[in-house]
Amino acid sequence: MTNSVKDLFSSHADIYAKYRPLYPIELYKFVLDHVAEKGAALDCGTGNGQAAGVLADHFREVHGTDISEKQIKNGIQKDNLFYHVCKAE
Repeated sequence: MTNSVKDLFSSHADIYAKYRPLYPIELYKFVLDHVAEKGAALDCGTGNGQAAGVLADHFREVHGTDISEKQIKNGIQKDNLFYHVCKAE
């Protein structure tokens, strides 16, 4: 991945967090209906943790990863939600 993609999202992290549309509730229902154990979840490409924050309400712990440190700094904060700056691959 080139730095330009990382920098594109990093430079707009605050706007992204404020205006990004929400995922439909049906998406979370689908995931939760298909996962028997609710110990841990991974949100790869978490951005500001929008999905990870919802998952944290249902899992013991959630780990969100993103290449953009600025996105993660704008992340939703919960006691069982842990962020990691790293590449997806």
